[in-house]
Amino acid sequence: MSSQPSLPAQTGNGKTILITGGSGYVAAHVLNSFLSRGYNVRTTVRSQAAAERVKKSHTQYLDQLSFAIVEEITAPGAHNEAVKGVDGVVHTASPFKLQVTSNKNDLLDPAINGTLSLLTSIQAHNPLVTHVVITSSFASILDLSLGARPGYTYTEKDWNPITYDAAADASTPGAVAYCASKALAERAAFEYVATQEEKVKPNFNITTLCPPMVYGPAIDNSIDSLDLGKMNTSSADIYRLVNGSEKDVPETAFFAFVDVRDLGEAHVKAYERGLEGEKRWKTERYLVASGVYTYQQVCDVVREDFPERRGLVPEARKGGETESENEGEFYG
Repeated sequence: MSSQPSLPAQTGNGKTILITGGSGYVAAHVLNSFLSRGYNVRTTVRSQAAAERVKKSHTQYLDQLSFAIVEEITAPGAHNEAVKGVDGVVHTASPFKLQVTSNKNDLLDPAINGTLSLLTSIQAHNPLVTHVVITSSFASILDLSLGARPGYTYTEKDWNPITYDAAADASTPGAVAYCASKALAERAAFEYVATQEEKVKPNFNITTLCPPMVYGPAIDNSIDSLDLGKMNTSSADIYRLVNGSEKDVPETAFFAFVDVRDLGEAHVKAYERGLEGEKRWKTERYLVASGVYTYQQVCDVVREDFPERRGLVPEARKGGETESENEGEFYG
């Protein structure tokens, strides 16, 4: 009997999906989830060099992959050509970085205007698209001003209340501005559908997925360097714990996570579910999470299971304290 895993149902045969930001860490798994179901995927990248990297990491699907070069996602009409002829759209392209020069230019405007530029292109150039899935974030749900909120259960009804002006202020930390960028971009997408005049109301509905921290394996050949400054933020967040960069276990600031492979699958499920029934002009959002964690747990697992790296992995927080496993339970 073959030990090869079975392929998922080929629900995408004959269909083409546009996935923006195809060279990203999450997008690589979203690509796999659609491609493995038989979908043809057109993905946007900023350069031909980025396209070549995606080809290298998805060699088994080259006959299903095509590319559209979009150098600046915020430019009006940037996606006009990319959206033509596709059956659906998945929007993953948005900056995820916490150390920036300008909150406005590096985070807020790319996230908000990139989303609106895409939706405008779909409405103007492909009226046959009926469903759009957008990768948002738990950052758009979390109210940072209220702290940890022990005992509180977040749901899809919660929204990060920060304003554009507050997030754009130079004194606002990059991490806070990133959270704002996800919330404001998601709100902009919902408002786009809700406020269009009836005669030009979009034919598409929107589903947003709101994952917390995203961890898990990078697709083969998708990481070019082990330099922390060049890695995607999610991978770097874990790698710094096992390469000797940290002498003490950092305090866990964000306890919830989702496996990147599950998140890739969630995009397909959201897209295909959104095509069921008459849901046009509707919006919906889903909080996608696997569980909770602490950096202490990560370090303990690596020290136990990878003894060759034990000398590079911190044992405890500064002062010798260890982080309690139940410190993350407020997300439950």
